[in-house]
Amino acid sequence: MNRKIALSIFLLMSVVLVSAQSDMIELGSKQYDFIDRLEVLLRTDSTLNMSSFKPLSRKDITQKAILIKQQSDKGLIQLSNVDKYNLDQLLKDNFEWSYPIADTSAPFRNLINKNGAQTPFYWGSKKEDFSFFLKPIIGFEMGKDNNVSHSLLRNTRGFEVRGTVGKIGYYTTLSDNQELFPKYVQIVKDAMHVVPGTGNYKNYREGGGDYWDVKGGISFKAGKHIDIQFASDKIFIGDGFRSLILSDNSDNYLFLKIRTSFKRFQFYNLYAQLTTNGRNFDDLHILPQKNMVMQYLDYQISKKVNIAIFENIMFNRSNGNFDLNYLNPVIFLDGTQSKLGSPDKLTVGMNIKANILKKTQVYGQLLINEWVTHEVTHYSNGWWGNKQAFQLGIKNMDFLAIKNLDVQAEANIVRPFVYTHHDSTGSFTHYNQALAHPLGANFKEFIGIIKYQPCRKFTFNTKLFYSIQGLDSAGKNFGSNIFELYTTRVREYGFSIGDGIKSTTFTASTTLSYEVIPNLFLNANILIRNNQTAGQKDFNTTAFMFGFRWNIARREFYF
Repeated sequence: MNRKIALSIFLLMSVVLVSAQSDMIELGSKQYDFIDRLEVLLRTDSTLNMSSFKPLSRKDITQKAILIKQQSDKGLIQLSNVDKYNLDQLLKDNFEWSYPIADTSAPFRNLINKNGAQTPFYWGSKKEDFSFFLKPIIGFEMGKDNNVSHSLLRNTRGFEVRGTVGKIGYYTTLSDNQELFPKYVQIVKDAMHVVPGTGNYKNYREGGGDYWDVKGGISFKAGKHIDIQFASDKIFIGDGFRSLILSDNSDNYLFLKIRTSFKRFQFYNLYAQLTTNGRNFDDLHILPQKNMVMQYLDYQISKKVNIAIFENIMFNRSNGNFDLNYLNPVIFLDGTQSKLGSPDKLTVGMNIKANILKKTQVYGQLLINEWVTHEVTHYSNGWWGNKQAFQLGIKNMDFLAIKNLDVQAEANIVRPFVYTHHDSTGSFTHYNQALAHPLGANFKEFIGIIKYQPCRKFTFNTKLFYSIQGLDSAGKNFGSNIFELYTTRVREYGFSIGDGIKSTTFTASTTLSYEVIPNLFLNANILIRNNQTAGQKDFNTTAFMFGFRWNIARREFYF
């Protein structure tokens, strides 16, 4: 970022702070499955219903969990024994906001809260307006894939630090990772020169990757209704397994996020710096940068229905500077772009969800890159510029009246050329990866998920994926590769989803987890994948992995 942006950030941080601010619950945490479940079960909770823009504030969620526990203890809310256990674990994970820690200057000790109970597996200290909390991150899994001769491996070591300095919350997570991937993941890694979900890497043994994963940031309040976060991390927008707006599919990126909350409204301003292309460690050149600005307005229409509208701009300038025209937090980006000559990629759309019936939620997303009414009303003509994407999903908790058996079904439909632009800086990508859906564009995808926690310690999770995609053929651009410029398209009309080389993929994955102690899981996973691409031999994968993880989410690859 240039000096003007740095000055703007400094001025924001110089605002009078009114109360202490927490960090965020990390994406991938087991807490999100439980938060998702509570949202559907409670149906009308305003805090939980405004949870589409993730990660969520640790403090906000903990304060809500405390109220839920109080209501459950009084019998006002009916929770299963497993739910009560998960609620207690959520409060312990976010101990600094649920079980206040007594002041102590002794570093690196098991934390003691004010009622004398011990908070397990966290170390740190708290003294007046400063706190420092540390926990380890460890993971080790091994397995086998029928397509490679060597064993699969995931080896992770690191730590998480979080705390407060005065009224500023801070956090950082660092891990060192070595992985040996299933063959289908290795192919993507080698083609895109990145480890999927992260960034650059060193070669490790037979087709593996050795890489660091580092993220962190600060957060604070700039007023009663305004929260600010400045971090290098990821963001996920939506209520489904996938997001067509912004997902955690790519590497971490630098961003400034401003959230303004007032009654039924939440308004987000997001300013991010992204990398146009990725590279390996052997290349020491400075990577080209681009910028993203998003405005996202979430409105609670009723106690059970939320609708959000958003607009997003991807842009770059030849001098590498941030375009100050996009700093205005309340102006329509489309109008600003028009005044600049419309050189940048504009995307608009909505996110909607409703808690209907009992223990059921429907949700969806609409994304529009371009809208010409005449072409939309004549959709069968297949104009290339009909660049829209759709998501529709449903969740049901306690399916068939079985406690803690939750099911989810989701469909994602993305037309050709969505997320592409007339130059590489406008494509909706970061570090050689999609910022939204990992398949890119020109596909239909159907997902089924079953989550079952029959008792406190055991969790059973099955995911099913089926996709149909049209791939590019012999240098002809049919709109699936979002790194290709749409100016290289093969024609103007006649595009439909699946055009090009037809490729179908079916993936089934089942994971069984046992929680030995809080956040220490023993895992066993089996994955079966079948890919059929016209003109090529079927690519079948059977892979299994087993091991343990402590304070870290499982790494999963579904593409």
